[in-house]
Formats: sequence, C-alpha cells, structure tokens
Amino acid sequence: MPAWTTRRPVWVAAAVAALVAGLAVGLLAARPQPAHPAAHRPSIPAVAATPAAVPSQAPDAWWTPLPPATAPFVPSQLVIDKLHVQAPIEVKGIDAHNVMEAPDRGSDVAWYRFTAKPGSGSNAVFAGHRDFGQVGNPAIFWHLDQLVPGDLVEIVSEQRTEIRYRVTETWDYQLSDIPMAKVLATDRSDEVTLITCSGSYARGLGYDSRLVVRALRV
Repeated sequence: MPAWTTRRPVWVAAAVAALVAGLAVGLLAARPQPAHPAAHRPSIPAVAATPAAVPSQAPDAWWTPLPPATAPFVPSQLVIDKLHVQAPIEVKGIDAHNVMEAPDRGSDVAWYRFTAKPGSGSNAVFAGHRDFGQVGNPAIFWHLDQLVPGDLVEIVSEQRTEIRYRVTETWDYQLSDIPMAKVLATDRSDEVTLITCSGSYARGLGYDSRLVVRALRV
C-alpha cells in the first residue's frame, strides 16, 4: 500500500465520516428500486444491457492512445482498454446532506472535484455504478473486479490528450470497514482510485461492500 498522508482541506476531512454512509446509497441513488433484490452477486449475463460496460471478444485494437497531457486537467473521459470501457466523466462533489454524489447515468463515471486533478501529482478519485435500473443490469463498472495489477487505465482531457495509469492494487472492503480517509486521502504519487459497489445486495440498504482499484501513473 502506498504511503498515505491525510492532509486535506478541512471541509473534506469533516465529510469523510459521512462518505461511508453516502457510498452505501450514493451509487444506487440515481436509479430506481430493483425489480427484485439479490442475495448474492449476480452472475455475468451473456448479453449485457450496457454495451460500453462489457468487454468485446474481438481481438483487434479498439482504442488508439492519445498524445500525453503536459499539465493537470479536469477529466472528460475514462478508458479501460481491457474491459472496453470508454466512459464520459461527470464532475461531482458532496450534496446538501454531506453525501458523495453518484453519477447520473449508468454509462458515466464520476470524478470528485474535492480530489486531485489527473496529472497534479496526487490522488484523483472516481466512482461508477456496478449495475443500473435494477440489480444485475450491468453498468459501466460491472466488470471492474476483472482488473489486476498491470492493467491500464487512461484518463482523457477535453483537449484529447491523456494520462496513462497502471493498476497496482485492488481491495474489496466490507462497507463497515472501508478506510475512507485512506481511499480519499492525498498521496505523494500521481494516481487514480476507482470505486464501485460489490458484495451482496439488500433492499433499502444497497450493496454491503466496495471494490477499490488503485493505479499509478505510467
């Protein structure tokens, strides 16, 4: 695990305790209640409802790397070549109830403005839905658990430049145990953190775990 530091703006530090509860419902808040609850993680269907979230089996390359960015930027797109994910990015923050805002659409990823900009030498945090509309209906991070150390994550700017990151570690935390101060904390490395739901689903409570993926700049 990287050497963490906990220095953040005071208002962000005050919000950390609420973010644990916020993630419990935040990644589900933008979608309707599921048609039926799932006691266990749903299996991957043969045909997914969100094509962008499901890897293609075609052997040919589908993503052409862009010129490298030369300065920090507000991200506009997230690309995961291995999963054939190419997701628009919504800029999000904390809502009036001190809860981490979720992406509005199942095909989008949220970047949190209270975390670092990509390329700034610190921790840029992103979150995406695992499923959307109902439990088991794949969204953009449906296959995030397939990432392993060495896989690439690319963050794209509006100017069509990019920064490339390589996965170093993944964690699957029980919601009650997730160390949000560490997940959100600024670090001395230029890195990205990806978060999505995992574990079992309960109606009214959401998923009981969170998958966290860390990647360092190449």
